[in-house]
Amino acid sequence: MKTWKKIRDKFSYFLNSVPEGLAPVVGSLLILLITFALVGVVVSSVDFSKVKNLQPPMARITLESCEGGLYGVGPLANRARFEENMIVLIHEGGDPLPLDSISIKIFGYGNSFQGSISEGTGKRIEGSIQVLYMDLTKNGKNTKYYVVNNKATIEDGLWDVGERLVLCGRDSAVGTVESSVKVSVNGDDNTSDNYGFKAGSEINLKVVDRKGRNVIAERTAIVKIAE
Repeated sequence: MKTWKKIRDKFSYFLNSVPEGLAPVVGSLLILLITFALVGVVVSSVDFSKVKNLQPPMARITLESCEGGLYGVGPLANRARFEENMIVLIHEGGDPLPLDSISIKIFGYGNSFQGSISEGTGKRIEGSIQVLYMDLTKNGKNTKYYVVNNKATIEDGLWDVGERLVLCGRDSAVGTVESSVKVSVNGDDNTSDNYGFKAGSEINLKVVDRKGRNVIAERTAIVKIAE
């Protein structure tokens, strides 16, 4: 407010000291200059780093490979264990993606399991399948698969340019840990959160920024039988 008072006082003094005929013209010029000065003050007070942080991340994600097969059904040549269902994604350019704010959704035809696979109880269910990775951190994931497969990416909490992200059908946490990988079949989410996709079928995969709820990348692929 003191700055504005000084500008106003100088402006009044200057107008009183110029010839009467020039006062309107000079006044208009001074008002224009004051306007530019105030705009400069406002712009300088904006923290553009925070504005930039509000912008959704942008990245070029490619789907390098997709292999799999259904668990325990069909011809032996077309079967695959859950851990053999693997999708490999590559970050090829753009912003680093924070693992804690990025989710992945996968849609296709496949199967999952209800009950305990290791104990031999329960049953497999097959149909339209949806897989949700709630985030890409190691929390709620299977240490033997997700953490080992993505050690370099997990290390600094960012999915950087040039890094691969490997997803597999056994990425869900085991034991008493709440899984951050959720699987539903035909709308039924009472599953062991493991998944397998039918060989020869098509999957649709979306990489999503959870904060802005915008799709960063969307890819489709035909599932090849796991070798």
